[in-house]
Order: sequence, then C-alpha cells, then structure tokens
Amino acid sequence: MLITIRGWLAAVLAAVLTSVQATEVQWDGTSYLRVPVKLGADTRLVMPEPFDDAWEHDEEISASLLDSHTLIIRPRTGKIEQRLTLRGRNTGTLYLARVSSALPYSPVVTVHAPNIGGIGGGTSEIGSGLSVTALLRAMMLGTVPAGFRVEKTSRVLLDQPPYKVTAEQLWQSFGQAGVIARIASSLPQRTVPIVPPNIQIQIPQLGSLRAMAADDYELGPEQVASRLYIVYGR
Repeated sequence: MLITIRGWLAAVLAAVLTSVQATEVQWDGTSYLRVPVKLGADTRLVMPEPFDDAWEHDEEISASLLDSHTLIIRPRTGKIEQRLTLRGRNTGTLYLARVSSALPYSPVVTVHAPNIGGIGGGTSEIGSGLSVTALLRAMMLGTVPAGFRVEKTSRVLLDQPPYKVTAEQLWQSFGQAGVIARIASSLPQRTVPIVPPNIQIQIPQLGSLRAMAADDYELGPEQVASRLYIVYGR
C-alpha cells in the first residue's frame, strides 16, 4: 500500500510539474514580453542583463529583485492587466512587457535577447537627469518631475498608414524631454500591432529618440487608439 501511495504521489507531482513549466522567450525587439501572474503565487522574470523597471500601477504588484537579472513578481489582486517597462543597464535596450493574470501561468519566464544590441539606444541615464524609465513612468502616472515644464500641443508627429500620431503634451527640462501622444489606426477594421522600435519619430530640437511605450500594443476595431509615451535626450 505504501508503494502504491508513493507511486500515486509521484504521478501527481509529475503531472503538476508538466502542467506548470518555465517559459523560455526569444525576444527580437519587435514584440512585447508576455509575463503571466497568478494571485497567491510568484512569477520570476529572468532578464538577459541587469535592468531598471517601471510599473504602470505598482500598488497592484509586489516586486522585488532576487538578483541583478531576476525580478520576483507577486500580484496583490486577482485580476491584473498592466504594462511593465524595463531598460537594460548594459545595452540601453528597452524591453516592453505585458503582465497579465489572463495568460497561462508559468512560475519562471526567462528572456533571451540575442543580437539586440541596444534597441532603444543610449544609456539608462540622460545626462545628469532622470533615467529613461523614470521619465516614462512619470508620464504614465501623470506626475510631473521637478524641473519640468508641461505644454499642451496638438502637433501631428506622424501621419503615415497604418498610424497617425498626434502629440498632446510636451514635458521638457534641460537636456531631456517627453511627449505624451495619441496613436490611432488609419485602418480601423484591421488589427494593427504597435511596435515601438519600428516607429521612428525624430524631433531634432528635443534630442535623440531614447524610448517609446504605449498603453496598448494592438489597435483594432475595438481599440482604435492608444496613449503613446516618447522620451528624447541630448
């Protein structure tokens, strides 16, 4: 009987381990990372380099570093759907992630990014001011950092199918700037992905394009527009 019970326990454990496995992600810089979470459980996000992170709503998440490459994520509520922006400290690469309780749960998500080589450009700091991720986070939260002035605008930054990008706010300080814009689809009956590395909006007077993030990364019949955040620096 003992052997039978042990065999049954081994079978159950094997089934659990089979159904909940680590996820390996090969990231090419043209999509966003899918990070599943589940209430009462941890998700370990293992990045290919040390990073800085910025959450859209950090009150919904408990996040802590296990080491310089690994973020432990635990949700505080049962339903989570939010954006996470990470910037690699070594390469300056901007990694955009969707953290969701609707995704099939996996306790470990390991990201591999071969040959990325600094998508997003630059370093994690712009001069002596805020980091890129800190400025992105401030714009997402609508919290203006000290030393920045905000101007309203309606300048069209890009009007080329499938996108139209219209600036709404300009955040500017010495040596760095941020733009909050509206990105809309010119093909409302089709599904159009928003891929920041492929959207080059150059504004020379604000400096070099450093980073870009969006509230949603897919436009379509039910989501025809999204908020877009752009960081520039000298």
